[in-house]
Amino acid sequence: MHHASRYYWTIFGVVLLVFGGGTLCAYENFPLGILGGTGRVTPNLAHIEIVAVLDGSPAHQAGLQTGDQINGIAGHSFPPHSNQVDQGGSGPQRVLGEALDEIADRQDEVARNLILNIQRPGEGGPSTLEITCSLPYRAGVLEASGRQQLIDRAADHLRRTCLPQGYWNSPVGLTGDRVLTAWATVALQSLGKADDREALQRCRTWLRGPEGRSWVPDNALQKGPDNLGNWALTASVVALVEGCQGQPDADEKRAIQVICSALRQRMDAEGRFGHDVTTGYGGKGFNVINTLAHLAWAMGSQAGVPIDESSWNRSLEQVRQSVDPDGGVRYWTMKNTGTADASLRTSSMALGLAIAGQEDELVEGFSNYLDQHAARTREAHAVGSMGMILAPAVLWRHDRAAYQRFLQEWRWYLSLMQDHRGQITYIGGKRNNGGDSYLGTDRIACVIAIMLLSPTDGKLILFKD
Repeated sequence: MHHASRYYWTIFGVVLLVFGGGTLCAYENFPLGILGGTGRVTPNLAHIEIVAVLDGSPAHQAGLQTGDQINGIAGHSFPPHSNQVDQGGSGPQRVLGEALDEIADRQDEVARNLILNIQRPGEGGPSTLEITCSLPYRAGVLEASGRQQLIDRAADHLRRTCLPQGYWNSPVGLTGDRVLTAWATVALQSLGKADDREALQRCRTWLRGPEGRSWVPDNALQKGPDNLGNWALTASVVALVEGCQGQPDADEKRAIQVICSALRQRMDAEGRFGHDVTTGYGGKGFNVINTLAHLAWAMGSQAGVPIDESSWNRSLEQVRQSVDPDGGVRYWTMKNTGTADASLRTSSMALGLAIAGQEDELVEGFSNYLDQHAARTREAHAVGSMGMILAPAVLWRHDRAAYQRFLQEWRWYLSLMQDHRGQITYIGGKRNNGGDSYLGTDRIACVIAIMLLSPTDGKLILFKD
């Protein structure tokens, strides 16, 4: 979860190399959806370079090759790609994703032929050709059947990858395990499937941890067994409260109380937080933990754990000082630090306040920010996931039309994240996705798909208005 945009990151999503203040190389790798493979877009270029083609895929059967450049569809050129966060997927990604979703949804087999305009490198220079890809039928991702298919495939992957002990293992050990397990548990809980109840109970028992303290030491100002504890603590409260639907037994309530108390103790006198027990960035604070703490405290209140008004108000004041004129929550209280990556901070704060029934004006402003800047949503601090997980809940509560606009904005993304085999593949943000690499991108991609598509008739407190 570290903010590391000034360093070299490479995971499936974005590669960004910054040296001496200048960007030397910036491109984005992304899945090709039902075509089957991996493409690459580069700022200011109006093509998709083929990085990989999956054996047996429609792309492979049509003869698409690594190194090919897709310049357009059926004679229509792509617009250029931009690495500006306000552009979302606009450019080749959006055009391809929406075309695949629309064409694969056609009942007639001939109508499911996709014509790609290709430039292929060769010894005598590049050649221009057309390749026709025959797409298998798949209902559109925003239709009821297509939406349900994507949810089911994402949920099945989460079920298969949950360990018998009741948790999902991440690449970085206990911290990542706890964050990933909490949000995967919430995603499966949102589906309300009776067959999941026993497994989800094991997950919540695991999240309560040894002695029911969720790995919080007796002295909450000790770091405990991992160093990014506050991310795990806040996520755990959401999962525990959602799991009991606000009606905890004694063990669950004790764990929720321990966590909420630990968050209060870890906040400094000015209302600032860090990753763990130390206020971040030389005392400047770390607003994403403030906003997640508010969400945790508000969720705890739904389970009978009272909000400590003094702690709430001190933290709220930090957030108030960090609200940008555009309505997003900045990284710090300092002015002019920007809100390009504000989707997680803004959505978690909006949910915390709304669930607590406080600050209607702030909630309205945050909701409007998320609606007006929907294209920024996958830029979420140092992850490409958490804004996509929480913003749909804010918009569902705020305005169902805004939620529908959000789905339309990310139709291309939902289309491209599911390949011809039904496998769900992660799509990161344009900038810093280091935090998602800590969580296990295959699982967190499934959580995104479920949370984005399933407000689910009030089965989650997060979505109740």
